[in-house]
Amino acid sequence: MISGKGMRPGDIVTASNGKTIEVNNTDAEGRLTLADALVYACNQGVFIPNDDLAKELFQASEASGEKFWRMPLEESYWESMKSGVADMVNTGGRQGGAINAALFLKQFVDEKVKVDAR
Repeated sequence: MISGKGMRPGDIVTASNGKTIEVNNTDAEGRLTLADALVYACNQGVFIPNDDLAKELFQASEASGEKFWRMPLEESYWESMKSGVADMVNTGGRQGGAINAALFLKQFVDEKVKVDAR
């Protein structure tokens, strides 16, 4: 460890919304940064994913030739992200890495913001 301020497995950090996270993998540090960014965006009223927005993005992708795929949020994967010492861990089980990351980040979107998990 380069300094006494380095992050290591087993550390517990607190996000800007007060949720605690047990760090079980220091290679998933980007999620921690994104978590605070989502909390900030929700407070600013900017991050609003919904069906209408997804439809607009899909139409824009067809018009531009860019690919767009709406990923599923499989809530059952959340079980692998529970912690005995914090609100959650920062990585889940071996399967569903992208889904685990999305479920982790979803914890930092205020419930007042509509998030469609279909």
